[in-house]
Amino acid sequence: MATFAPGSYIFKEGDLSQEAYRIIKGRVELTATADEKPVILAQIGEGDIFGEMAMIDERPRSASAQCLEQTECEIMAPQDFQSTLLTQPERSIPYLSALFERLRSVTNRLHHEINHNTQIQEATLENVPPHDPTPISSSSSRLSKTHMETETIQETAVSTVILTPGTPICSSKMPDGYEAIQLAKFPFCIGRKVHSAPHQKEIFSANDFEIADTLPFQISRNHCSIEREGDRYFVRDRGSTLGTIVNGVPLGVKSERLTHDLLPGTNELVLGSKHSPYIFQIDLL
Repeated sequence: MATFAPGSYIFKEGDLSQEAYRIIKGRVELTATADEKPVILAQIGEGDIFGEMAMIDERPRSASAQCLEQTECEIMAPQDFQSTLLTQPERSIPYLSALFERLRSVTNRLHHEINHNTQIQEATLENVPPHDPTPISSSSSRLSKTHMETETIQETAVSTVILTPGTPICSSKMPDGYEAIQLAKFPFCIGRKVHSAPHQKEIFSANDFEIADTLPFQISRNHCSIEREGDRYFVRDRGSTLGTIVNGVPLGVKSERLTHDLLPGTNELVLGSKHSPYIFQIDLL
């Protein structure tokens, strides 16, 4: 365990360290440099894991981690992780979940890029300009390319993001005592609630908001996430079976894009097909 003061850095972009961290108490902001300026990638809190890839790839840190308030973290070194898997497997579950989520994200992006490259090759053979689902201008940062963002730019500063149910069935699925959820961390992951045995932790899902769906399922175990990149907020489909719809735009591995920007004001989020009853409102205020 280690405690870090507000404003202090746990690690900085480019550092050569291999530890992973789990937040016991406090909040951490992850940033990376783009166009010589820091860009916010995530704001995370209690229970969240960060820095986990350093235990595996032995590469310099791709982002900086700075404490937003006094923060206490559990520290997991590669050698500790290996022994923990054997002697305390339950303690390793949060780290495995974080690694699975990272692998899932990379796999979805790779699948999407392969489909897009196939379109380019087919269009070239037919001498037809290919359709580019994620146009990127020459001035776009490497972060925008990585996240495959749309070209929409948010011009209004956002201070609050609120998720509100849009149908009676959604209202019935909200956490007890909540009529809406004000997002305090990004990414904010949404997925289907999995019924496990008592005291059994779910290793393949890492969700902040779990929704109890019934057959035939509209919501996947790992469905989508609401994310932040600098001053931009967007929804990412996490490889759901039926996809995600944001302001009428379908997202998913079977669609033309994986992410779509949220606009200042009110946005519509549909989990599943266009006939899904799981409709939410995302307000950027």
